[in-house]
Amino acid sequence: MRSALAMIATVTTFTLALVAQADGIYKWVDEDGVVHFGAQPPQAEKQVEVVRKPKSERYRQWESEQMATQASLQGDKQPGDEAKATDTAAQQQDAQQQAQKKAQEEAEQLAKAEKALKAQRCRMARSNLESLTSRNRVREVGADGNQRVVPEDERQARIANARKAIADNC
Repeated sequence: MRSALAMIATVTTFTLALVAQADGIYKWVDEDGVVHFGAQPPQAEKQVEVVRKPKSERYRQWESEQMATQASLQGDKQPGDEAKATDTAAQQQDAQQQAQKKAQEEAEQLAKAEKALKAQRCRMARSNLESLTSRNRVREVGADGNQRVVPEDERQARIANARKAIADNC
């Protein structure tokens, strides 16, 4: 049971860490010369520096819009601009493929963890069912430290719960 809780806590922590890494950090200077940092870029047309790139599709769209705006402001194309644009597009595609691969690996790790947790639940349910059905009288230690005999109706309810857990997890 403890290892199951530890597994759940680990998966939850891992998921929260991934969510925390998904946000980007933007840096810009306003009209008064004050430097700002934020999780969202400003709405006004300002020069924005990306301190940490987010991994979202929305960011990629914003980045491509920014590049298009800068290209239109420059107006005249210089030799090699098309090659730079192609290189940038290839880099973006590589980054997107790497992000997809990483997300797939994380999903596989999560699936393995869930599978291991389900197998552990199966083993525990089978063990509980075995101990409940092998004896007519089941004794347990209560919270106060005293032993008590589990009534038959409660034992039958526990057997039903163990069988349901086996059906769900095995």
